[in-house]
Amino acid sequence: MSNINYRRGLLATTMIGGALLAMAATPSFAQTTDQTAEVGEIVVTGSRIVRQDYVANSPVATVTAEQIQARGDVNVEQILNQLPQVVPGFSANSNNPANGSATVDLRGLGASRTLVLVNGRRFVPYDKSNAVDLNSIPASLIERVEVVSGGASATYGSDALAGVVNFIFKDNFEGLAVSTQYGISGFGDGEQFNASATFGANTSDGRGNVTGFVGYADRDGFLPNEDRSWALVSNAGGSGTGEYGGLNNLGTNPYTAVGCATATPCRRSFRTPGVPGAFNNDGSLGPSSDRYNFSAVNLLQSPSERYNAVLLGHYDINDTLTGFAEVFYTKTQNNIQLAPTPATGINIPVGNFFVQNSPALLAYANSRPNPALPLNFDRRMSEVGARVETHDTNVLQFNTGLRAKLGGDWTAEGVYAYGRSELRTSIQNDVSRSRLAASLAAGGTATSCAASSLQIFPGCVPINMFGFGTITPEAANFVRLDFADTSIFERQNLTLNVTGTVMELPAGPLSVAFGAEYREDKLSFTPDAAKASGDIFGFNAERPVAGRSSSKELYAEAAVPLVRDAPFIKSLELELGARMADYDTVGKVYAYKAGGSWEPVESLRLRGLYQRAVRAPNVFELFQANDQGFPAVLDPCTTRNPGTGAARTLSPGVRNFCTTQLGFDPVATGFVAQNTQTESFFYGNPNLSEEKSDTVTLGAVWQPTFVPGLSMSLDYYDISVEDYIGTISGGVSGIVGNCFAAGAAASGTTGAPVSSIAECNNAGIGLPLIYRDAAGNLKARAPLGNVSELKTSGIDFSTRYGWNVPWAGGFWGEKLDIALNLTYLDSYELDGIDYKGTVGAYNISLSLPEYKGNISLGYDFGAVRVNYSGTYIASMENQGNIPAFDDGGYTSTDAYWYHDVSASYNFNDSVEIFGGVRNLADEEPPVFDNANDGNTDPNTFDVVGRYFFVGARLKY
Repeated sequence: MSNINYRRGLLATTMIGGALLAMAATPSFAQTTDQTAEVGEIVVTGSRIVRQDYVANSPVATVTAEQIQARGDVNVEQILNQLPQVVPGFSANSNNPANGSATVDLRGLGASRTLVLVNGRRFVPYDKSNAVDLNSIPASLIERVEVVSGGASATYGSDALAGVVNFIFKDNFEGLAVSTQYGISGFGDGEQFNASATFGANTSDGRGNVTGFVGYADRDGFLPNEDRSWALVSNAGGSGTGEYGGLNNLGTNPYTAVGCATATPCRRSFRTPGVPGAFNNDGSLGPSSDRYNFSAVNLLQSPSERYNAVLLGHYDINDTLTGFAEVFYTKTQNNIQLAPTPATGINIPVGNFFVQNSPALLAYANSRPNPALPLNFDRRMSEVGARVETHDTNVLQFNTGLRAKLGGDWTAEGVYAYGRSELRTSIQNDVSRSRLAASLAAGGTATSCAASSLQIFPGCVPINMFGFGTITPEAANFVRLDFADTSIFERQNLTLNVTGTVMELPAGPLSVAFGAEYREDKLSFTPDAAKASGDIFGFNAERPVAGRSSSKELYAEAAVPLVRDAPFIKSLELELGARMADYDTVGKVYAYKAGGSWEPVESLRLRGLYQRAVRAPNVFELFQANDQGFPAVLDPCTTRNPGTGAARTLSPGVRNFCTTQLGFDPVATGFVAQNTQTESFFYGNPNLSEEKSDTVTLGAVWQPTFVPGLSMSLDYYDISVEDYIGTISGGVSGIVGNCFAAGAAASGTTGAPVSSIAECNNAGIGLPLIYRDAAGNLKARAPLGNVSELKTSGIDFSTRYGWNVPWAGGFWGEKLDIALNLTYLDSYELDGIDYKGTVGAYNISLSLPEYKGNISLGYDFGAVRVNYSGTYIASMENQGNIPAFDDGGYTSTDAYWYHDVSASYNFNDSVEIFGGVRNLADEEPPVFDNANDGNTDPNTFDVVGRYFFVGARLKY
């Protein structure tokens, strides 16, 4: 992207210059506010029934195009993350973990349990997770976003377990509209630029329209810096795999040289190249610490470049039949950056040239009971460079169909949809295990590898691991490994929907919708050969996955008016719905809903709905094969937290259980784990069944007649998910905790072996759930299962008010718009543990404030509109302090208010300029222990700082 900044600046200058020219050349027109609009028939997300003046029985949150424009949001996830119903998923500020996507997660149930629609139709997922990448949704084309939280499977089928996010695009466009926007942080970095054009025309006979859109967006990345000093030093104590190298002392073959007593786990560092010295395990990461500070190398904002193209068309073939087609294409490139490869568990032969020619090191090797065995070694491979992961995504979605008027108010719509997403993930600067082993093999010299290595790798270069800067550029180039993986997801979808009025009842029309659907998903994930075989150090090994699933579905809905215009019953209505789906994986599943509304008086409406929703397991959940990961889980055997430095007390049972695993007493020897992360291996499960959820919502909508323009709603929600598909025991932390609790109970006087503890083993994979490597590092295996139960409940409050200001007519004032959304989280229980009001990634990686709210104000006076948006996030307790985890002592977060302001000016009907500031108070994010990513949660809290944006919109 070397010339992107030049292109971006040139295009921005041209666009804004064009705005000024158009302002001068285009006449100004008076604007009127006394406009009336005829309310037609509408479909509100959550139901397929077409009705007039419909208010949904499920809570629906709406984000309008005006609100999107006021915040200057280029990325769709920024729009949604402001809503209190949304728990932020991946975003532009995700780095580790991250996969280049941006996702939405309703109520914290997971992105794969939130169904994303575009114009009411499913959009193709981007990879094996079955979630939709919001980078494929162009913000400039959005008319509004409707968010229904709570199960909606009876209407839309699988994946709508948590609810639905429906992006409704502008169509029937005539003319040309061009917009551009540029933004930069107050620190002079994090630049973002986007430009788009929307164009459209009606057919000459007036029976059709074609609307097109093209867009380009570019975002610069940035690293931690002095302006964001909170991110420079790892709050987790960094990593025990340092740049100087670490010689591990194995309990089964300990060295007894100076400074290490027999059978102790003491490690040696190499601050002086080739000379072992004491390993300083100082978690404060000061100059004398031998731990590694990875934070300074990890991106705080990922660079990205995106192209979007959309084509929407429809044509009335005759008075009763309309054909339509929609094409969406997105090409995105996104980078993340991680610290150099942590190479651990390296076996270095004693005959290695650099061992034999380092007398002090050789003395350590020869002091062991069996001096011929290899040395066990760890090292941060800084000379190879930071690991760079590039995600190239191509997404295509094509929909076509016919819409027919069947007589009366009956309509039918048949649609064929095809979607394909291809994700290519390229890795640079990893380290090859086989090449590193060849470089270290015995029998070489300082300049030549061993003969056995040269037979396999003729270009082999010997490598010196003992000290920082000892790896030559030639050796770094030889062991460096670049590779790429490819994930392809394809979906075919056939739907038929029919809606209309069955009969007129005394209280109104009995309206129904019914239809059928066929859906087929195919997934293929092809890792690089090195990744599949495990010939890598710095990334998670993954196995190939390929599979398909299909379903045949039938559904029906009905809106039944029961009473109208009776005393204390302005209206009483019943809503019913059911769906049957037959999957080739889990068989037949059923979803249904029942509820209704009661309007005692004209301005007050009470509503309630019960919904049973289902989600069938996706292909990856069924067939995932032993993939590697590094969750933040502390070894229960460590006598000190390597991140915080806090001392830990081991119970007698835990101490005995650990002694059996390690081969030595962890308390007597002062054992300290090397890292706060535990290497883990994740498995799918072909025997998974569907997830089932029960959602109950009860609420009221008040639209007082004496305050025109005011609407308020209050809704209680309760969601319970059974057979929740997830890692058993709620995660690796739960697996380790359950195993050690049972192991400690069985180790009263003598440590019990892991193989004898049921909680430490799993029949499904036929392997122990925990084990240790030769250096004593804890490892875990984590299979999926229908083993969890998740319950969450809370209250949503929403109000909107549009007020024509009575005393400020004319130029000085026309209208004030106010919108407020507030959610109170009453509970969020996973496997009986309530995470309400907690933050962090101790066991699950979520931020769940008890209160979250957003307020937006807009005021029009003449050609000027000013906007304010405020987001409130309540204080949160650290997840690690939950009593159930029996740990504690971790830092938490205070309450946060974010303030955004913007303004726009319409020179005339054709030219508008705008600008604004996000995070006006320049709030720094909280730094806390067990952080999700980069010392904080960068998807919940702002890591950019004060951010300025300007732009222009032209209409022709």
